[in-house]
Amino acid sequence: MKQPLTFCSPVIAALMLGAPVAHADVTPQEVWESWLSQMEPFGYEVSATETQMGNDLEISDLVMNIAIPEEDATVEVSMPGFTFADKGDGTVALEMPAIYPIVAKFSGDGEEGQVNINYNTTGLSMVASGEPDAINYAYSAASVEMSVGEIMAEGQTMNLGDISVTMVNANGNSLISGTDLMSSDQEFSADQLILNVDVKDPTGSEEGAIINATLSNVTFDSLTAFPMAMDPEDFGKAMAQGLAMDFGLSHNGADIAFDINADGERVSGTQQAASGSFGMTFNSETFALSQNAKNAAVSMQVPDVPFPVSYELGEASMEVSVPLAVAEEEQDFKLAVTLADFAVPDMLWSVFDPTAQLPRDPATVSFDVTGTVKILADLFAPEAMMMDEPGELHSVSINDIHVSMVGAELTGAGAFTFDNTDKVSFDGMPRPEGSVELSLTGGNALMDKAVAMGLASEEDVMGARMMMGMFTVPGEGEDSLKSTIEVNAEGHVMANGMRLK
Repeated sequence: MKQPLTFCSPVIAALMLGAPVAHADVTPQEVWESWLSQMEPFGYEVSATETQMGNDLEISDLVMNIAIPEEDATVEVSMPGFTFADKGDGTVALEMPAIYPIVAKFSGDGEEGQVNINYNTTGLSMVASGEPDAINYAYSAASVEMSVGEIMAEGQTMNLGDISVTMVNANGNSLISGTDLMSSDQEFSADQLILNVDVKDPTGSEEGAIINATLSNVTFDSLTAFPMAMDPEDFGKAMAQGLAMDFGLSHNGADIAFDINADGERVSGTQQAASGSFGMTFNSETFALSQNAKNAAVSMQVPDVPFPVSYELGEASMEVSVPLAVAEEEQDFKLAVTLADFAVPDMLWSVFDPTAQLPRDPATVSFDVTGTVKILADLFAPEAMMMDEPGELHSVSINDIHVSMVGAELTGAGAFTFDNTDKVSFDGMPRPEGSVELSLTGGNALMDKAVAMGLASEEDVMGARMMMGMFTVPGEGEDSLKSTIEVNAEGHVMANGMRLK
């Protein structure tokens, strides 16, 4: 497991964290020791000069080292330092220069490198409060910018160009608490999150990339837990000890422009979205992932295409949830995907449908599947990778299938259970039992138009209609077909009552 570099700098970590405010007394020394304790689970070795200045604690010559055994490498991060200032009311202000250089050195496999990072802030305020085992950090800044400075490799300085990330009007809180199991409860918001990239190949070729991206009204929240005795090389054990992550990111507007020249080809364009979100939960019990974007528009100029390739998308979403815990009882899973109101301009339609025979209504593809499984083995243990079946599938519910495009529409729903004691009837797969209802409208009209456009021959369409006749019966409306596919307890497969297997 690679150690997250977020923890290379406690100053940077404090700026990205958040939680409710605690009220008690902390001293500069206690806050510093709390920061050091956050490094321990990840194997960082920290050295610094501590100087007591009255009630304040000054930290200078800060150096953090981390070994990465799987890559036979080490990383050293050095910073000039900062001050923990006692405010006299039981809280501590974290003071640092507005211009703050960070140096990261890398070594491994006989090679060395160095990256200089510029950390610049305007109107930065960070105040720690609470008690030693539960310290809250409240912070705000008019702007926070991190940019990449000089990069050195093999003893030479490389000029890649400009890379920077800027947060505008950032606010947040972070509550760090716990002893054996350290938790971090975080909240963060910013009016804007801006990424600027303008890099070129340091060898002098024409290759390079320009990316300008802005997210508006960004919010971030997370709850993470790290065992203090965690072995970064034993991820399964760390999960059993309580390692957990739960976070979400959202925005109310994205605007991206890019121009990339690589491998002799150039791609440029723009991308916008009215809103978006991303979330993840990962612990010993479950893994869940969700993503959503609404009202997106993309336009690109790609090689060998004389006009822009563009499309609009009303919604793109995904939701995945799977259990991870070993248990005798069945556990739920889910997979749902939606691509709604996908539309392309008439110029692109005209490439393959110049006579406008196909309906050009926006297309939608979506499905929603849930079910239950049994987890039979620790999925993080090495031996689980050697097992043929670390889990069992017990049920699947097809809650919704919806495909609508070029004048045709397919819908469906159904449910199946699975008998894991019978793996003969279906060649090693547990025997299903249940049914699915499907409905298709506009299918015959679509095939007629495919023939008229020269995309298919009459013979091809005739074969397709014969095949559809074996699996479908007429529906209620014009150009409507429906089908019930069923698997019974004997393992027979039937379509509308006619046995197929």
